[in-house]
Amino acid sequence: MTVQINNISAGYTKVPILKDISAALPGGQFCALVGPNGSGKTTLMRCINAILTPFSGRILVANQDVARLSRSQTARLIGFVPQITHSVFAFTVLEMVLMGSAARLNAWSAPSRQDRSKAQAICEEIGIRHLAAQPFQQLSGGQKQLVLLARALFQETPVLLLDEPTSHLDFCNQHKMMALVRDIIKRKNATALITLHDPNLVLNYCDAALLMKEGRLISAGPIEQALSDTSLQQAFGDNIQTDTTSRGLQVIVPKNIGREKQCS
Repeated sequence: MTVQINNISAGYTKVPILKDISAALPGGQFCALVGPNGSGKTTLMRCINAILTPFSGRILVANQDVARLSRSQTARLIGFVPQITHSVFAFTVLEMVLMGSAARLNAWSAPSRQDRSKAQAICEEIGIRHLAAQPFQQLSGGQKQLVLLARALFQETPVLLLDEPTSHLDFCNQHKMMALVRDIIKRKNATALITLHDPNLVLNYCDAALLMKEGRLISAGPIEQALSDTSLQQAFGDNIQTDTTSRGLQVIVPKNIGREKQCS
C-alpha cells in the first residue's frame, strides 16, 4: 500500500519544523527515515499517523487523506510503534498486545480466544512469550519496545510506522527486530517506515531511505541513491563516508575518529 507525502509543512504552536516535504513510500518496501537529531523525523511520523495536523499539504494512504479519517479508520490502516510508552494501569504484556485489536472490535467487545492465540503466537515469534503474564510497567525499556512491536503487528495493518524502535535494544535484539520487521513486510507485502540513528542498520535491512536535515528532505529513493556519500555529508557533515570492510561488507563510518573533526 503506497503512502504519498505531498508538500507537507508542519510544526508545533505555529513554529515550522517540516518544510515542504514530498515523498512516496511504495507498497511492500521497508523504508528508513534518517537524519541528525532535530531534523523532523518524529514530526513527520506524527503527521503520517494523523496525530499531528500539518500546516499545509496532504498525506495519502491508499488514496485517502489521513487528516480526514477517524482514529478508528486510521488504526485499521496504520500501526504505530512509538519510541516508548507508559501505562498508568497494571496491564500485562499479553493485554498490551491484545490492545492492537481495538480498531477491529465493536464497542464493549472483548478479544476472542482466537485473538488471544494469535497474540501469544506473535509474542512467541518475537521472543517475549515468557513475559506474557508480566506487568508491562515492570519491563525494561528494550522489553517494552518489543511488546509495542508485537502490539502493532497484532493490529495487522498494511502500513507500519516505527519511531526509533531499536533505541533501547541491545546489539543482538536490534538486529533481531530489524530482520523480523523486514521479513514480515515482505511476507505480507506491507509498507514500513522506520526512524533510525544507525545508518548501517539501514544498509543491512532496508529497501529505501528518506534522508532529512533541519526539516527538509535531502534525498529519497533506493539505499544506494538516498545514502550516497554526497547526501550523507550534506546531512551529517563532511566527516562521514561509505567504506568497505576486509570481509567485503559496506559500512557508513565517520572519518578521522578522535581527531579535530566531529559529526555535526
